[in-house]
Amino acid sequence: MKGTTMTSVLMIMTNNHRLGNTNVPSGAWAEEIAAPLEVFDRAGFSVTLASPQGGPVPIDPMSLLDVYRSPVVDAFLASPQRRTDLDHTVRVAELDATSFDALFIVGGFGVMWDLVGDATVLAEVARAAEAGLPIAAVCHGPAVLANVRVGAESLMRGRRATGFSNAEEEAVSNGAVYPATVENALRSAGADYTADGGIFGPSVVVDGKILTGQNPASSAALADALVEVLV
Repeated sequence: MKGTTMTSVLMIMTNNHRLGNTNVPSGAWAEEIAAPLEVFDRAGFSVTLASPQGGPVPIDPMSLLDVYRSPVVDAFLASPQRRTDLDHTVRVAELDATSFDALFIVGGFGVMWDLVGDATVLAEVARAAEAGLPIAAVCHGPAVLANVRVGAESLMRGRRATGFSNAEEEAVSNGAVYPATVENALRSAGADYTADGGIFGPSVVVDGKILTGQNPASSAALADALVEVLV
């Protein structure tokens, strides 16, 4: 946290374990947790893991399939300490976001049913933005930013941003389940939305202290960009 010798990052992630009212399991996306943690560790940062309810954060089983799984995820899963940390996240309501140096909002399909509408999460992100903290969000995480208001204005109005695209949602057949897709939410919030990564390719957009990554493949690059802002 601020005032210590280590740069501190608050990572916020979902507690939601299924897609809306379906029985399809969901949660946070493994790459979007593991890759940033590896980057922040390498940079010597202190990281606090948080969620709306605190406690366990479910990992989306789809993100553990071989086609999506990376060596970074394998290393994360093999670490007892990492798994313990993920099972014991701190409730966002128990934290002061402005006591950290930066925020990083993890994506995953589960985000669309808790983080995007959680009043405490939205309020803490707004406070962080008002305090001038860098805020990064990856994949479905930018949908949270779309719902943040600073004063009477949308945080994302007039900002360049990316996030999981409608085309990518169609590719995984999830878009119709959501109240609103990431792309639509950002556009409705007044953001200048782009998806230069195409389908599942990496893309990071930096607009001042708001940093967004399009999809899981953008996770490490987004964390690297946040490190550059902080050091």
